[in-house]
Amino acid sequence: CEEEAKMTGEETKVTGETECPPEDSEAKDDVKEEILKEKLAAKEKELGELNQRFLRLAADFENYRRRTREETAEIRRTANERLLRELLPIVDNYERALEAAKKDLPENVYTGIEMIYRQLCNILTQEGVEPIESVGKPFDPQYMDAFQRVETSEYPEGTVTAEVQKGYLLQGKVLRPALVIVAKNKEAENENSCCKEANEDE
Repeated sequence: CEEEAKMTGEETKVTGETECPPEDSEAKDDVKEEILKEKLAAKEKELGELNQRFLRLAADFENYRRRTREETAEIRRTANERLLRELLPIVDNYERALEAAKKDLPENVYTGIEMIYRQLCNILTQEGVEPIESVGKPFDPQYMDAFQRVETSEYPEGTVTAEVQKGYLLQGKVLRPALVIVAKNKEAENENSCCKEANEDE
């Protein structure tokens, strides 16, 4: 019994030396928790910054792709525009030849030439080329160039009476303006002449 009491006393002494009070253990846990929170907040901030960088890079890359597409389309459009503009005189010559040869050439020869002309026109149409409608329309300097002004009572003042050279649009933009003859009102011309003479007399 004495030995058991002695051993129990020694165990109590050892336990008292190694165990920490409950308050100290809770304080250490709080410190660890604060450290973990700080580390977590730092990682979340780092993750947010990386995410913002990724979004900026993605936006920059998308802008780069858009600019590249636009530049490529512009280069292709400019190259096509130059080629199509050079084809227009050939179309003009075909139209003149067809008009002149309508009565002189055999029907089968004329039909063959007309088919080639239509194929050429179809290619232009597929590329977005379309003729400018001008005859009977009011003169519009945005789409037309005035070749001549003629007195007529058939058309109102400023109306296009005839085409000297057909104009064309490419994707809605002027590829070649129409060269036209514009109606001039005879009465208006006489009035202008009278006003001019009156001013000279004064």
